[in-house]
Formats: sequence, structure tokens, C-alpha cells
Amino acid sequence: MLNINERLRELRVKCGYTQNQVAKLLNIDRSTYAYYETGKTRPDVFSLLLLSKIFNIPINELLADESLPRNVTDSGNGNVSDYVCGRKNSSRIFNLSAEEKELIGAFRTCTEEEQQAILDYAMKAVKKRDKKNQAENQE
Repeated sequence: MLNINERLRELRVKCGYTQNQVAKLLNIDRSTYAYYETGKTRPDVFSLLLLSKIFNIPINELLADESLPRNVTDSGNGNVSDYVCGRKNSSRIFNLSAEEKELIGAFRTCTEEEQQAILDYAMKAVKKRDKKNQAENQE
């Protein structure tokens, strides 16, 4: 049986997010997201797409039925692949502040054009700061 609720909780914890942070990124109440994790309700398709971006995993891995046998990796070492462990540290952002986690989560949910605009803005801010620091150091 597909246990999306358990998977959502596991991914959220592994990524270092609180329920409130994920709910904010989904633009829903924390209680609504808590219902997703407890299995009282299920996220809609749009929310599932955003969740796959927030947790930085393909949607098919988010929706994978864990009751099916797991695939053995083709490396020959006999290790069983895991939907999270297969991507080394790809979703872990434990060392970041709450604001940094929120920024990354929001960035992941943006379109490519929106992401580029955010990066452009950030780079302009860095260049502006660097010019200011350079001018102050020359005084």
C-alpha cells in the first residue's frame, strides 16, 4: 500500500524542515500539511509537484509504492537503492538557518525563469556590495 503520509514525514525530517515551513512553501495551513503526514487527507497533484521540488526528488520517487520490491543497484555490490539515499546529501540542508531553508524551498518551487530572475537579483546585490566594500577600502 502506498504510504505517502509516511514518506512525506520522512522526507521533511531528512531535509530539516518543520511542518510549518513546508506548509508555508505550499501556501497552506500547517494543520492541512499535518493532515497529509497523518494520512487524514492527501495532497492534490499540484501540491505533490511542489513537494517533489521542495524535497529535491523526482515525483515518481515521491509516489513510489514501497510495498513493491526494491531495485538492486546495477553496481554489482548488492546494495539496495533507497529513494532518498540514492542521491547523496541532495536534500539535506540541516546547517542552514530557517530563512535560508525557506529561501531554498521557495527557489525550488519556482519556474526556471523565476529562478534565473532570483539568481540575477542576488548576483546584482553581491556585485553592489563588493563595489561598496571596494570603495570603502580605497578611502
